[in-house]
Amino acid sequence: MGSGMFVACRDDASDKDDDRPGKAVELAFQAKYPGATGVEWESKGVFREADFTLNGREYEAWFNTSGIWLQAEYAVTYTSVPAAIKDFIANSIDYPPTLWTPDAATEVLERKNYPDWYAVELENGANEVTIWADAEAYLHRAVVEDYSGNDIPQTILTFVTQNYRQALLTEVGKWSDGAYQANMLDGNEAKQIYFDRSMNWQYTEWPVLFSEVPAVVKEVLNSTAYENYTVRSVDYRQFPQGDRYHFVLTPKQQPGLDMALDIDLQGNIITQ
Repeated sequence: MGSGMFVACRDDASDKDDDRPGKAVELAFQAKYPGATGVEWESKGVFREADFTLNGREYEAWFNTSGIWLQAEYAVTYTSVPAAIKDFIANSIDYPPTLWTPDAATEVLERKNYPDWYAVELENGANEVTIWADAEAYLHRAVVEDYSGNDIPQTILTFVTQNYRQALLTEVGKWSDGAYQANMLDGNEAKQIYFDRSMNWQYTEWPVLFSEVPAVVKEVLNSTAYENYTVRSVDYRQFPQGDRYHFVLTPKQQPGLDMALDIDLQGNIITQ
């Protein structure tokens, strides 16, 4: 997973007393998906899910009650997956194509401020693994197990309930290295929570626009040390030790040799 994955919404968090989306949500939906047909709404806590058909594809889309679009899912054929992803899978050492076969359908996850993610399920007999990757295969992860509903580990459920009281878990996955990632909707954002193999919380993150970064943090990037870099992405990260902004910087003269830079809310560079 990573920045995302398989919509496995918590059944126990459903609130089906009133599935009407509200005017703000309806207007936002119509603007986002003109031409959608067969629209059905469902309420999950403070979020609204729309199931519908658009251009021959079945969608699930999520909004908060203010009408802010947060995420959507639909499926495409594997043949239509970006070439960079197919090349990555074709050259995989861990899951060689002589043994692992991609499924005919690939899930696409779109989320607010995130790149699109593609979920390619590979099969080797009775064994399955899902490769999640962005369109460039710049970011990629292997998920060996996913959880939904009552199958979500209690430790993760408890953490989210205690720390993000109105959030909704949408999916939880176990990486090939044994760590866990949980995706959730929280307020106006789609967020990712990372846990180690023992399900201890490591950090929570979500992407932000560069224009939203405070001036004191941006000022660090104005120094001569970073004048030859451009900002590829910015995430807001919450750690037990405190919050920070996480930048990925790309050299102007040598694209591909990216570097990471963490800056706290006071404008101090974090080295660890």
